[in-house]
Amino acid sequence: MVIIFVALFGGVFFLLQRILYAHFWNKGVQVQLSFEKEMVQAGDEIKLFEVVENDKKLPLSSLKVKFQCSRHLIFSDRENGNVTDQYYRNDLFSIMPYHRVTRTHRILCPKRGYYGIHGIDLVGADLFFSQEMMDSRESDASLYVIPPALPIARLEPAIRRINGELAVRSHALKDPFTYRGIREYEPFDEMKQINWKATAKTDELKVNVREHTAVSCVRILMNLEDHGILRREELLEMSISICAGLAGELLSQGVRVSILANAKDCLTRQELRIDEQTHIAGMDAIYKALARLDLDTPMKSFGECFQRELFEDKQPLFTIFLSPDRHSDYVNILKEYGIRTNGNFVWICPVKKSSEEKEEEGLEGRIVYIAEEAS
Repeated sequence: MVIIFVALFGGVFFLLQRILYAHFWNKGVQVQLSFEKEMVQAGDEIKLFEVVENDKKLPLSSLKVKFQCSRHLIFSDRENGNVTDQYYRNDLFSIMPYHRVTRTHRILCPKRGYYGIHGIDLVGADLFFSQEMMDSRESDASLYVIPPALPIARLEPAIRRINGELAVRSHALKDPFTYRGIREYEPFDEMKQINWKATAKTDELKVNVREHTAVSCVRILMNLEDHGILRREELLEMSISICAGLAGELLSQGVRVSILANAKDCLTRQELRIDEQTHIAGMDAIYKALARLDLDTPMKSFGECFQRELFEDKQPLFTIFLSPDRHSDYVNILKEYGIRTNGNFVWICPVKKSSEEKEEEGLEGRIVYIAEEAS
């Protein structure tokens, strides 16, 4: 009789808990994913926080939290993940009533890009694991991985050449590598601007102020087409890094900078257009826009994309062309532009090896090559 009673009680309990979990397992369950920072540089490591809360009396003996993100984000612990076209994560939690669990994932970010986690799937089970229930939640976790910085020594030939051209045209440009004074540090200043000797004397952070120019605006036109048989992605990425480096240097000199590229923004699906930035604080907007450039989506040819900007609009004081592509179509556009503007430009051309440098007929003295590796 006791056995029958126990069996009956157990059966009733089993059915009740199934009904209870079927209706209430996901009530009061909150899941949040967030990155430690909004923006990091390619090659850096960042933390992803996964917070799960059970705000009800019912315990969750098994809760699977599933989400997917780019396979270019490399988790330090990959036991709970699977990599195919994306990285699929599956974390298991057991949470008591009114408890919160936080897990911290370390992620390596080797590749420039914009990465988001936009959905979370939850899979719950009852106390006896006899059934699984599913639910979905939204997520707004996003991360900008900005282009890796190039050493200033790699950019110096291009910077000196550009400033030399600007000096001739503005008649007011002093040596960009000299300074006109010292001021207090502000949050948007870079570490390399800090004057450590003045900082030590005053016990407050001080930064060098570079000589300003009388230049109104410099425009950077970036061509990310690749006519090669084998895609040279490393040179395209190097072009984006050079663009960021040049923009930062020019803005720090007081030169307004605008940037255009024929690659599309992965969010807006429009070609890159960055209006004139007037201050070094504008670098955040530039970094984010460059991080969102999508090199995998088909893009318009350089000539088709920039016909109006090149030959119809009022020309700015100076134009920087930035492209590793040396296809005849592109070279001919630069030759025509040079004729119409009396050589009012310079072409920064990334190459894999210094031995690839050569003078293009009709563009003599207009090209600065930057090798992928220091010569």
